[in-house]
Amino acid sequence: MNSSVELAGDRTASVFAFSAAAAGAIGVATLAAMYAVEVPKGGPFVFGAINDATGAVFNVLAIPVILQVHQRLPKAPWTKPLKWVTVAACAAGATSSALLVFKVLDFGPSTAVSVVAIVIQGAWFLAANNKLLHVEDYPQGLAKLGRFIGGALLIGLPVAGLGFLIPGPEWLRYGIMGAGVIAGASSWTVWPYWYFKAGRFLGHKHAVDVPGGAPSAA
Repeated sequence: MNSSVELAGDRTASVFAFSAAAAGAIGVATLAAMYAVEVPKGGPFVFGAINDATGAVFNVLAIPVILQVHQRLPKAPWTKPLKWVTVAACAAGATSSALLVFKVLDFGPSTAVSVVAIVIQGAWFLAANNKLLHVEDYPQGLAKLGRFIGGALLIGLPVAGLGFLIPGPEWLRYGIMGAGVIAGASSWTVWPYWYFKAGRFLGHKHAVDVPGGAPSAA
């Protein structure tokens, strides 16, 4: 597939991508502010509430972008199941965050659902963007960034968990945990930038004429 061809829905998905980038950036900033300001003081977690709300919005906005970019993947047996599992994960993440904001769901269960949703999205980023590296005219920088986001997240979370669980001296445990946190945090920090770049890609495409004079929407 020639991904320089404009597909139906590209420009609409571009708007969602830019909106997701903005929501994601607010989410990153408020999460950092929560841990820097509110966690040491034990509250009142205003930044935390804003982060939960933007997390819900971000997950909803991400769905049209993921679906649109996914159209450019070469067909394989795993692509359709991965697409719908990822969409379901986004919907679950949005729902759990919204229920937390409205105090319908407690922090623990909501966090568990959100982490699972993020891991599934990370798997999509890694698998889809690794495949998109080999798609004609798909931006290499966008694909490499997406692959990094997915890879860093899927490596960072288990490493951080391992550091938390293993026995041994504290310096070793904290060192392993810190390495995992840094990998996961780097993924989370650049996540909104991928949506910004995806918005530019989807919003600046032009239909390509094919033999016979009809525009192609491959």
